[in-house]
Amino acid sequence: METHLLSITHAIQLAVAPVFLLTGIAGLMNVLSGRLARIVDRRRLLLQRQSQSPEAQGDDQELDALDQRARMMYFSVFFAVLSALLVCFVVSTGFLGALTQVDTGRWLAGLFIASMIAMIVSLVCFLREVYIAVVVEQMHRRA
Repeated sequence: METHLLSITHAIQLAVAPVFLLTGIAGLMNVLSGRLARIVDRRRLLLQRQSQSPEAQGDDQELDALDQRARMMYFSVFFAVLSALLVCFVVSTGFLGALTQVDTGRWLAGLFIASMIAMIVSLVCFLREVYIAVVVEQMHRRA
């Protein structure tokens, strides 16, 4: 019974780092959803302006850019959520292994690696969205 309690205690200690990682992912998701909300608001404003004045100049290009940005933000949020889910599976698998005395080391490593790959993809999509936003802003300044 004592060794079982020690293995559960050890599992709790190992679960602390991924839980902190979840906090970081949640912060990133907050930033991503804020940017997505601003993109949606800007798109609505342009569509409203376009419906009131069909000859609005340059709005089509900006709407296309906003569509690209929204798509990138969607993918970024998707992969951030996937990363968080995989971290949750890491924690669950760790506890399952401790409770059943089954070696889950390879599963833990695979899930953690998959989580980091999803986080990398999320950040790359975020970087791409920021790039599109900067390019569009530079185009507007030149016009």
